[in-house]
Amino acid sequence: MCGKQKESGARLPKGWKRSGDTVRCSECWRRMMVLRGISMPVVEVIDGTWEEFRTAMRRMWAATTQCTNWMMTQLYARDVRRNGEARLAPMAKVYLYPEARERFPQLPSRSIAALEQMVQAKYKAKRYQLIWTCAASLPTYRYPTPFSTPNQAWSVQIENQRPVVKVRIEDRRWSLRLRSGPRYRHQLKAVQGIAVGSAEQGSLDLYEQKIDGNSAVMCKMVAWLPRIDLQSKREGILLVRSGADSLLIALNETGHVLWTYHADQLRRWSAEHRERLQRWADDSKFEHRKIPSFSERREAASRKYRNRFNSAIREIAGGLADYAARRKFAVIRYDDHDTSFCPGFPWAALRERIKVKLDELGIKFESESDVEEHAEAPIGSGAIS
Repeated sequence: MCGKQKESGARLPKGWKRSGDTVRCSECWRRMMVLRGISMPVVEVIDGTWEEFRTAMRRMWAATTQCTNWMMTQLYARDVRRNGEARLAPMAKVYLYPEARERFPQLPSRSIAALEQMVQAKYKAKRYQLIWTCAASLPTYRYPTPFSTPNQAWSVQIENQRPVVKVRIEDRRWSLRLRSGPRYRHQLKAVQGIAVGSAEQGSLDLYEQKIDGNSAVMCKMVAWLPRIDLQSKREGILLVRSGADSLLIALNETGHVLWTYHADQLRRWSAEHRERLQRWADDSKFEHRKIPSFSERREAASRKYRNRFNSAIREIAGGLADYAARRKFAVIRYDDHDTSFCPGFPWAALRERIKVKLDELGIKFESESDVEEHAEAPIGSGAIS
């Protein structure tokens, strides 16, 4: 603990958290907890029918989409304009909640408050490009925009080893059973932490997603989870870089190669998908219809391709993090400048996933920009041809 204190009942500064009777500053809280989102599909409506639930969700998604777009437009309309000033003036405080409550009475009051915070944060992030440089257009939301509820408006419990979420939608409370099983063992462990109180729950989102070609309602629970305590002293740096003939190559600080992960299947998937898309594009020139007869097959192939790579990214990042934890490395220095092995691979997504997994384990992550600051590190040495 850093020793910073705040009076009981006082308004906390940004980033501070209150857990029961304990108040912690942002630095102490982030050393103890990690923010994560747990997504699981809804498989059963316990106290209603699927038709009733789907109808209610369609109304909520439509209202949420309209509300977020209206808020974004109002923020832009009420903001300043550039008229020769030397610098962009600070944004005036805009409070849209009372007007939004009148315009969208079907949305719960807590949902509108959560939406306003989300929209304001997104607008402020784009404000300089919108107002000053005109380098970006106003962000818009498309149907179905996720229906969001704050942490006080939902709860979760475990019944027969299956998670059940209770959430208020419109004027009734719904109980939704989420999918479980070996495939969702990591998500289930996090949900159990929320249910017993070892994790601090945040907001909950209900959104629509395609799974195996079918439309599914997904439940995303945001929570602060306790960090994993490895109970051991960690030291040393693991150097990980991409290569021309392999996806990832790991070295120790002396430049000795510890392992090489070739991942030839990624290059094969990318080449096959690229060839199929090109052949479909050629056929589209012959078939002069707005929607080609093979459009559904093309969409299914693209969806399968994305799912394959998303699964591979999770597997690779998890394996790398587990290896670093098992070998007790304190730092991973990562460099993915060389993307020639598979140019179509989502390198940025892999880098972010590795960062997330290492953060959970308390292992420091250094990106390629940090590599250049450590000239003594032998990543560019001749250990590998």
